Amino acid sequence: MRSHELDPWSLVSGVGFLCVAGSYLLTHTTSVHLHWLLVVPAALIVAGVAIFGGVISRMRRSAEVDDDRRVV
Repeated sequence: MRSHELDPWSLVSGVGFLCVAGSYLLTHTTSVHLHWLLVVPAALIVAGVAIFGGVISRMRRSAEVDDDRRVV
């Protein structure tokens, strides 16, 4: 199977949906009470880290391509 490029926006939206759904599930099925004021910043932090990782990955790939072009 051939691997595909990481799409940071899809990853961020998926992780955000997972955070909201997981917190809703925990709040309504157990005695755990999560404050939404904590869930939103946590989701934003995860989104920032995912976007930062995507940027770093693209920078490395473009640097490798530039190095390959210089050698030839």
